[in-house]
Amino acid sequence: MEQGAALKRSLVGATGGYLNGLCDSIDKCNVTNVNAAKNLSNSESGNIILGVVGTAQAAGTGFNINLPAPERGLWFKITLGAPSIANNSNAAITVTATSNGSTAANIAVGMVTVNEVPTNVVSGVDILTFVHNAATAGDHAELVSDGTNWFVNAVGDAAGSVTLA
Repeated sequence: MEQGAALKRSLVGATGGYLNGLCDSIDKCNVTNVNAAKNLSNSESGNIILGVVGTAQAAGTGFNINLPAPERGLWFKITLGAPSIANNSNAAITVTATSNGSTAANIAVGMVTVNEVPTNVVSGVDILTFVHNAATAGDHAELVSDGTNWFVNAVGDAAGSVTLA
């Protein structure tokens, strides 16, 4: 926060207040709530919250989120806000790495840590899964693009709660 405030003071001082207000929200990031299938866009780069706090997610069926085509600097932090995902084999929530915003592509690599045990995924894959009856509120994944691939750092609190395959 201090960096944004310092930049604002610098700009206001250098421009005599002409750019006042330019940096008012420089320390904030985009937040999008998702409760159903969605194709993410570049403009939604930021935090994605899955579900509603206090309500089990995907009671009938799960859903998929498609990442946009890789672009250098895009990042998403996807966090499960719901207390759990329903105990239904179709209730998982998946995030698909795509080459163009809709076509799955094996361009995701990274690390998944569940139950404090890290696993590295070094060959390209396309699906990150928040697993039904295992993932809980706070489980999350951060995905960063270099323009070609998605680099994943996922964390779940219970064995098998988040997978990258």
